[in-house]
Amino acid sequence: MVKLDTKTRRKQILEVSLELIKNGGIQNLTMKKISRKVGISEQAIYRHYENKFAILCSIINYFNDHFESVFEKISKIEDTSDRINSLIDLHLEYFEANPATAAVIFSEEIFQNNSQLTREVKKLVEKRIRVATEMINKGQERGDIRVDYPSGDLAFVILGALRFLVTSWRLSGFSFSLKERGESLKATVTGLVTQE
Repeated sequence: MVKLDTKTRRKQILEVSLELIKNGGIQNLTMKKISRKVGISEQAIYRHYENKFAILCSIINYFNDHFESVFEKISKIEDTSDRINSLIDLHLEYFEANPATAAVIFSEEIFQNNSQLTREVKKLVEKRIRVATEMINKGQERGDIRVDYPSGDLAFVILGALRFLVTSWRLSGFSFSLKERGESLKATVTGLVTQE
């Protein structure tokens, strides 16, 4: 068997973990199943990840890192409607390419008994709310976004719509295209939050 460097092995463990989650949900993720799929002992996995929750934290952190660059890209878009559409598009594209990540990010039940996971997801959620609220604030200042609702509430409308679309997609067994369904969602959300 070829000995892999730590970074490559950690990536391999994450990829196998995501595959297990995609095919059977969070409950399908066990160290025994990971070790079988990767082809190493359970003991070897513990050299890379302390436990299953450390693997889930890595998945969350990877998602968070990815969206740092997404938020930077969105911040350079001038038109507020285009920004909102890009925020929706880039989330849906990511989840369509990485469906198991959605199962991790949107599964509160797995975080209830683990303070580390709770902290990581809380940071992630707070960052997304902050970015969406700032985007709405700027649009309100420019006169692009309606001002009769608080910016934070409008941010929740956008992020909540995204979340429920992705959750519906997961529960349907990924039976429809997120990108295609997202076109309708973008039109609805933009119509709700922009000025007439």
